[in-house]
Amino acid sequence: MQIIYKFRIHFEDHDDVVRFIDIDSTSTFAAFHKIIQESVGFDASKEFTFHMSNDFWRTDKEICNSILDETKTVKLPKDTILNKYINDPHQRFIYMFDPDLVWTFYIELVKIQKAEPNKKYPLLARKEGEAPKQYKLKGKLPGATASNNEYDKMAEMLIASRLMDNIAESIDEEDEEDEIDLDEIPDMETSALETPILKVPESLKIPVVKEKVSFDLKFDEEELTIDADDLNFLEGEEGDDEEKELDEDDDLSFDDPGGYGSNDDNNDDY
Repeated sequence: MQIIYKFRIHFEDHDDVVRFIDIDSTSTFAAFHKIIQESVGFDASKEFTFHMSNDFWRTDKEICNSILDETKTVKLPKDTILNKYINDPHQRFIYMFDPDLVWTFYIELVKIQKAEPNKKYPLLARKEGEAPKQYKLKGKLPGATASNNEYDKMAEMLIASRLMDNIAESIDEEDEEDEIDLDEIPDMETSALETPILKVPESLKIPVVKEKVSFDLKFDEEELTIDADDLNFLEGEEGDDEEKELDEDDDLSFDDPGGYGSNDDNNDDY
């Protein structure tokens, strides 16, 4: 009976880009590497390595490496079988590709199932999200390597030119702000053009000492003294007033000897 492993694979830096791959349990890690590269559209020509992983996506021991190193006991991917390293129903691997750009993938076993008839394995069962560009996203042109300094120089020149453009634009904007259109100045009253009153800080003000002012009025005693002549003058004015009142009374009297009813002898004629 053919056993199929279903793995869920996603990028370390792009966890929304997911691929589900079905692969035979007896397949090699070299075949696994190839189907992963096809699922994300990479060229698969770079070096790679597979590691065991713990539950927190931390690399454990190395499983295989595409570079043969006689000093290590690690096998080549083409000589390493998948089912030899499946120790858990949710076994995890960490797959690193291209040492220059260091693309990292997280791999988790999600299902173990029987092979379906008329299907050729390995295959891409499902995909989610658009995979990033292999070189452009990491600041590399197609075919560029870490030793290629030409791209780095071009990038530096591009950044420098953009900085110069930004500086020139900022200077132009400052010049436009400094220009004043006299036609746009609104009419202002004379009071608006007066010199503004500067406020003196409290720390510079000179304290003013307010003293209590007392009013001490002094008069000359001789000027306030009233003598006898002044009293006589006042009495004289009062006497004149009385005489005037008496004269007014005399003018209003009805005892006129020439009036009607008097004892004048001329009245006898009537």
